[in-house]
Amino acid sequence: MSTHTITLQPVVINAPADIVWDILTDLDGYPEWNPFTVRAESTLEIGSGVDLYIPRGDKLMKQSFVLEIFNPPREVAWRLPKMLHKSVFNAYRTQKVTPIDDHRCSYQTSDTFDGWIAGKLYRSQGGWVLKNFNRLAEALKQRSEARFSGAGDPS
Repeated sequence: MSTHTITLQPVVINAPADIVWDILTDLDGYPEWNPFTVRAESTLEIGSGVDLYIPRGDKLMKQSFVLEIFNPPREVAWRLPKMLHKSVFNAYRTQKVTPIDDHRCSYQTSDTFDGWIAGKLYRSQGGWVLKNFNRLAEALKQRSEARFSGAGDPS
């Protein structure tokens, strides 16, 4: 059994952590800004489902998770539901917003794959996931900074 983690280095966002958190957890708003997850559905209650819709080529893949951490306004995390047995494959995503000062924060996200097939999935999907983490972080940064400055974000 192996464990592999894909981690986006912290991205500094020139907006308060609360603004970033509000955008990150406004799942209904994802189609407006999130290039990695163009739709998300959840009540954001611990133990509830989290359905993510991710574009892959000309298809829209649905991935279903279970919410494990919801710690406003700092951390949200979800895990794949058990597939056969967690020793076969398990995935866990965490997203963190960390205040730097009153007007800046950092955003970081990671996916951890573990289980017997984790290495194979990491090798085949890891680069794609990291590329999309970077796209997501840049889009979150742009939307948060626009909202903080009052320009370009209607919400």
